[in-house]
Amino acid sequence: MRHLVLLLLAAIFIGCSSHVALTTGLIKEYGLSSSDIPKLQLYISDGILMEKHITKIDKNIDAESYGLKKVEDYYIKQIYFKSKTPCIATSASQDKVAVAFEQPGSSLEFVANRHADNTTFVFQPSKKLAHDTVEARQAAAGFGNWVTIGEEKYSDTTFKVLVKDDLPFLLVDKTSLKNFIIDSRKVKGLRQSDVNFR
Repeated sequence: MRHLVLLLLAAIFIGCSSHVALTTGLIKEYGLSSSDIPKLQLYISDGILMEKHITKIDKNIDAESYGLKKVEDYYIKQIYFKSKTPCIATSASQDKVAVAFEQPGSSLEFVANRHADNTTFVFQPSKKLAHDTVEARQAAAGFGNWVTIGEEKYSDTTFKVLVKDDLPFLLVDKTSLKNFIIDSRKVKGLRQSDVNFR
């Protein structure tokens, strides 16, 4: 009985989700133009991690020996876009949507397959790797199983791009689509026999 209740609650929770995938089919269904898409509230489906490994080398004169002493510091610069992070489109076309997460800030590009119907807009880094690579990482960092898929320039810095499982895609808030619902009706037509002449 308890399992049935949990399944029912999960179904209700999933059914009440206010986010749906932004697809080419959805754009056609609502008749959205490239100027309409920036008016939608968008989100990303999964997390995106950007990393840059930086080595800083300092050369100092040792006060005691007057010898040159080299000190290397290693650090990692990270930008993390969490799952369901809100964003807005800065530009849109038939098969590409560029979105911004910060103001001012760089945008990330999401691409749909123009040769297939009803496809999602998936994140594509500007430089894609030939093969995704898994880097050895400490699990404590929280990003142990993430995969490097390419490189992207963000805020004037080139970062490695990592994702957890699948490529993130764009989601749209259903409530922002309500602005584009068209009140339409089909005209039945009028026959001469329907008109009552007096």
